Order: sequence, then C-alpha cells, then structure tokens
Amino acid sequence: MTRSKFKKEDYNKNEPSKDSSKYYIVYEGVDKEPNYFEAFNESFLDRKTAYIHHVLEKDTGVFGSNPKKLKERAEAFLNSPPESLKIKPQKDDKFRFVLDVDFHPHEQIIELKDYCEKLPNANLYISNYCFEVWLWSHFEEPKTITATKPSELKSELHKFKPGNYPFCYMNINLIQEAIKNCENADINKTDYYPVEKSSKVYILIKELLTISFYNKDVQ
Repeated sequence: MTRSKFKKEDYNKNEPSKDSSKYYIVYEGVDKEPNYFEAFNESFLDRKTAYIHHVLEKDTGVFGSNPKKLKERAEAFLNSPPESLKIKPQKDDKFRFVLDVDFHPHEQIIELKDYCEKLPNANLYISNYCFEVWLWSHFEEPKTITATKPSELKSELHKFKPGNYPFCYMNINLIQEAIKNCENADINKTDYYPVEKSSKVYILIKELLTISFYNKDVQ
C-alpha cells in the first residue's frame, strides 16, 4: 500500500513521553521540510526516547518564511505554547531552525543566528540554494547540480524519479550517502553559512541519528 504524504493535521499528533528527548524544529517551508522530518520521526525515532515536534505557522499565528518570521515563531511558541500541548516547551529545550538561502536579507539570517546563540540549546541549518540540495545529495554529490536557482533545482531533482515523497528518502543507506556527500561539499565546516550547492542539514540529521534506531550503526 502506497503511503500518502503527511497533512498538517498529522504533525504533532502524538506527544512524546515526559522523559523523551524533544527536538523543536522551526522551518521556512510549510510542506517539503515538515513532511521529510515527520517521515524521519515515524521511521527512525521512538517517541519514548526521542521526538521531533514541528513548530508551525498554524500553531503560533506567525506566518511568513523569512528568517525574522522564524525567530518570531519560536518566540511565540515559547511565550504562548498551543493549549493542546501537555508538555510545555522550555527555553533550554532543543530548538533547531531549517532555512534556505533563497533571497532572504543577510542581516535577517544573522539576526536568526544570533537568536540561536542566545538560547541554551539551539542551532541554525541552512541549505544553499534550497532544501532540495539536501534531497539531491541522497543520490549524487551536490557539485553535480547544474541549476543556478531554487526553481531550477526543484525541477532537476525529478530526474532521479525517487518515488513517493517523503517516504522514498527514508532509507538509512540513502541518508548516510546524503550525509557523506554534504559533508564532503561543506568546505568550511566552521562557518554556519554554507557555500553554494551545499547544505548544513546533514549536521542536524547526524545528530538525530545518534538518538535513532540506527545509533549503533552510525557509531
């Protein structure tokens, strides 16, 4: 049976246990990124020990995809969590931000990075040009990308015919290949801002894998 992609109402459907390690992820995208990470949630994480909670526009009332809006969304989520949440987020919880370079003002990206550094446990993971660089890396090295802008890359990605998104990417071998390809493309690992045709998302995925079913394999 072919599984359909997740809908917004599927996110955060079941809360984790009180003692599980919670990752609150704030996205620029409203569809592609949350779908990927919810599939990862379902495929590789045990809610009793680890869980991804999606911080979405609909849960905070903060709409928009620029870095400033992501910061405001996280602030709103912390200051006024959804009433449905039994376990309220705290500032020292793990907050992770996933962002594309796109055409965002660079000063806003710096502002978001500064906000992350003010939180006890937060970080920013940027893809250049867009999240599709990370998806591309499941099949080929980012340097093989010929697109020069996000819209072109999204079209070129179809050449791999990966299958039913996002479940087609939930293969540990593909994910480890993507990590390797992005790590090789990350020629300046000390800088949070990625060079063209690279994605820092691999760092977040590596972190999540350490608390996944595949922890021993990764080690």
